[in-house]
Amino acid sequence: MIYISGIPHNRIDEVWEECKEYVEMGNDKSLQEMNIDDIYEKLKDAHMQLWIVFNQEKEIHSVITTEIATYPRKTTCRIVTCGGSQLDDWVEELFDILEEWAKEHGCVAMETCCRKGFIKKLDKYGYKHTYTILGKDLQTLH
Repeated sequence: MIYISGIPHNRIDEVWEECKEYVEMGNDKSLQEMNIDDIYEKLKDAHMQLWIVFNQEKEIHSVITTEIATYPRKTTCRIVTCGGSQLDDWVEELFDILEEWAKEHGCVAMETCCRKGFIKKLDKYGYKHTYTILGKDLQTLH
């Protein structure tokens, strides 16, 4: 059996050490707009949310971070990072929980920036390819 739990911002420190590697895993393929410390601060300040997928033995399968993006015309729940394993075992239940939570918090849509491989995987859950993001570094980091 798989369980999914949202962690209140005032309890992040209780689970952070166990979750940090999964958040890093989910952020690893990004262009490093945020690092692990930035994400931690946003979780602690309740600007982002932490979700844990675990089994009966309390072994973590995945950790997901979300944030609410408020646009001028709508509010969206954005999946920011997703790191872990056995996605097919829990992704449908995760979306059910996240989408319900998002509606309760005034969101009218879901979104995520993800790698191409996730486009087909998420299609069966109603997620469609809506944007392609291209980027270019303008400076060399030293």
